[in-house]
Amino acid sequence: MLDVRRLPILQAVVRHGSLTAAAGALRYTTSAVSQQIAALEREVGTPLLIRGPGGARPTVAGEKLLEHAARILGAVDFAEQDLQRIATAGPDVIRLASFSSAASALLPKAIGRFRDAYPTTEVRLVSADPEDGVALLGTSGVDAAVVTEVPGDGPEFPGLYTAPVYDDEFLVVLPLHHRLATLREVQLEKLADENWIVSSASGICPDTKVFRNACAEAGFDPMVTYRSDDYQTVQGLVAANLGVSMVPSLAAGTARGDVAVRRVARRRLVRRVSLALTEPPPAGSALGSLVSLVQHVGTTLGTDRAYSVAERPLNIA
Repeated sequence: MLDVRRLPILQAVVRHGSLTAAAGALRYTTSAVSQQIAALEREVGTPLLIRGPGGARPTVAGEKLLEHAARILGAVDFAEQDLQRIATAGPDVIRLASFSSAASALLPKAIGRFRDAYPTTEVRLVSADPEDGVALLGTSGVDAAVVTEVPGDGPEFPGLYTAPVYDDEFLVVLPLHHRLATLREVQLEKLADENWIVSSASGICPDTKVFRNACAEAGFDPMVTYRSDDYQTVQGLVAANLGVSMVPSLAAGTARGDVAVRRVARRRLVRRVSLALTEPPPAGSALGSLVSLVQHVGTTLGTDRAYSVAERPLNIA
């Protein structure tokens, strides 16, 4: 039987790129991490990692198990929370799933104001990408999930109610010494021959749809050389002069000092950040109030965030 306690170790190895780096992050020995991965591979009956001098990357089976890991660990966490709530007869709870960049920029102020209005209702955050958050929606999972959509497209999650929160503008990320780094705005057409670093291997997720659509409108098919689901890793690859990228402003808010972040000239490319629920929240309910507060915070962010991120001075030594 699969020991779910080993799944976070597999996630850490893939996230950090090697057993040694994962061991440092988890405060384990490299030997202990290796033993846990070996035990997990015995349990599933197939290799999960390809190890080499450059580190470790997942096999096809490893990638598939990682897809399930967030849901498995989330379900275990929810079960523990439900049992704890029954045991302690504590306050009502609203569970809200969100990916990290939205959680840090949109949710803290809203939750703070919500707590003032509903002091006996607890808001619990669950770290989850949009698809994982949607999978957890329901009575045994989360009450709402922060998701992304493409404005003007069909619904990203048919059958769900979505409340728009914030139109998150995409910004160009360039190596610090790139020929266009000193411009305030960059025309995508001038990046047609560049190597591109993107956040997803497929064109299914909204972020990739926005990127692909923008390149098509600019008249070129981008040459993608690296992919990473982590926008900080994307920026690191750009800083190493391995290509250029486009990153949403929420993720670019923690831009490194060794990249240049610039707005796209002549067009505003956005993904829509929304709250997804199984149905519209009842009027006057605590959940409805929380949704409204998150929407208000999104409205106050406006376009100033994209301006502030893209107007940072370059730190060229």
